[in-house]
Amino acid sequence: MAIRQITSIEDFRAEYPRVRSWLLEALKHSTNGDERGVLDGISDGSYLLWTGENSAAITQNMQWDNRPVCILYLVAGDISEILGEGQKVISTWAKANGCEAFVLFGRKGWERVLVPHGFEFSSIVMFKEF
Repeated sequence: MAIRQITSIEDFRAEYPRVRSWLLEALKHSTNGDERGVLDGISDGSYLLWTGENSAAITQNMQWDNRPVCILYLVAGDISEILGEGQKVISTWAKANGCEAFVLFGRKGWERVLVPHGFEFSSIVMFKEF
């Protein structure tokens, strides 16, 4: 199964239950681990769901440092699918929709995983909840 964007409600109903556990696991490492927020974002179009045979990703297009970028918000399951074939598929779509780059927020260990796929260390983002 190729990486593909889930665009129809029928595809969402088939795919989301299949990839849900992977996404929930990824959400455990997010500062906003709220499934309802993910579902609302997919529903209103601010998030996009991408699925592969053994992977899923949630993306969001937005401005980052005054540049249009595609945020890799959640990457779940077999990340090599998303970072390999999926990166090509998603970046082609993102470029066609005005984005200039990917941005990914993650733990420090992600740097080791992402550098071989063309990502560069950019900054440290700190978070403190009140």
